[in-house]
Amino acid sequence: MKKGSLSYCGGNDSGDSGSEEGMTQGKNKFVDGGTELSLWTFQELHVAFYTTMADLWNEEHPDEPINLTVTTGESHSLHSKLLVACQAGEGTPDIADIEVGYYGSFLKDDYLLPINDVVEPYEDEIVMSRVKMYGKDDNWYGVDFHLGASVCYYNMDVMKEAEVDPAEIVTWDDYIEAGKKVLEKTGKPMCAAETADLFLPQLMLLEKGVQYVDESGQPNINTKEHAEVIEYIRDMIDSGVCEIAPGGGYHMEEWYGHLNGGEVASVALPLWYMGRFLDYCPDLEGKIGIYEIPVWNEGDTREVLQGGTGTSVIKFTEQADLAKEFLAFCKLSEEGCKYEWNELGFDPIRVSLWEDPEITENKDNRFLKYFTTNPFDILKKNGTDLTAPDISGGYSATYSTLVSTTYANAFELDTETPAEELLEMEEASIIYDE
Repeated sequence: MKKGSLSYCGGNDSGDSGSEEGMTQGKNKFVDGGTELSLWTFQELHVAFYTTMADLWNEEHPDEPINLTVTTGESHSLHSKLLVACQAGEGTPDIADIEVGYYGSFLKDDYLLPINDVVEPYEDEIVMSRVKMYGKDDNWYGVDFHLGASVCYYNMDVMKEAEVDPAEIVTWDDYIEAGKKVLEKTGKPMCAAETADLFLPQLMLLEKGVQYVDESGQPNINTKEHAEVIEYIRDMIDSGVCEIAPGGGYHMEEWYGHLNGGEVASVALPLWYMGRFLDYCPDLEGKIGIYEIPVWNEGDTREVLQGGTGTSVIKFTEQADLAKEFLAFCKLSEEGCKYEWNELGFDPIRVSLWEDPEITENKDNRFLKYFTTNPFDILKKNGTDLTAPDISGGYSATYSTLVSTTYANAFELDTETPAEELLEMEEASIIYDE
């Protein structure tokens, strides 16, 4: 998915040591006799995480030290480079971060190693849907950085001016009625729809139990439920409750300025978006409340999982066992999950941390200090039986169509064509080579 240009270059020995233009590297503190491992990531903020965890690994595993080199670069070019290397069978890293929109391409062509053996010891301690989504045929291939629980972020200044209490919003119909009140009293829209990404319609579809691919992995966007969601959002736009996101998406510079300026009342996004507020919306500190997402029917589970990055071991590695053990240590250990929350603001997939007061009540934590409500209250309320996107088979090809043409046409360029007809044409345009 399209990401903002985050600049969290880290690592204990980071620098411009990349071999290609636009590529940078970070390293842990190398030790004599350490096994060399390489890792590619598309996010600079992940570099310090991995190098820190490699140093911690070396402290806890002195008989199996690791000398880790982390390479980072622009997302699309790095994923393309990784795919070409996998196709050639050479030049690949041992481990790679693969963004959810690209993951299906690597999964379908068997470029990844199963990691069941290193995940199973943690199975009772984590939200497994965040591992199983990166799997096929009873094997698991990746682990995420976060739970990615979707919530609704409300600008409480706007809510107070409109005399709307977000805690009383349960269904999408409630949300629209509240949005009409917000628009009438403040002149501001309740939310925004993207034309270059898919977070709002995907959230609504997941709540209906519908995926973008069918059980066999075939593109499946031409469904009755999808048409209903598109028409519902169109109605929101027509009423003024919803606008088109400036820049086309929630990770665009134009959008961040609009959001920071208090020009929109709310946005529904995963909890990992907390970091975007801290980075791009300094004027909203102490003004944003985090509440459960609206649902179609009262009583439905008010939480789904969205976005993500599957960290995986590439099958061409010569250090398969060590790479898998290190991956599990980074992503599933208590130390790794604490780092991900404290430093990156990622809602942990390790459930025990949701009940740890050192995590949930830390008054010095910059994420807890920024928001007016505690995100862990939502995690604890909704539990672990959560719906994640199905990213198997043709998901990558389907995603590409959705974010390049489908939602731009649906919400801005071709709003007069009935959703059913539009989706029939859009699905026919998806190029998916099994």
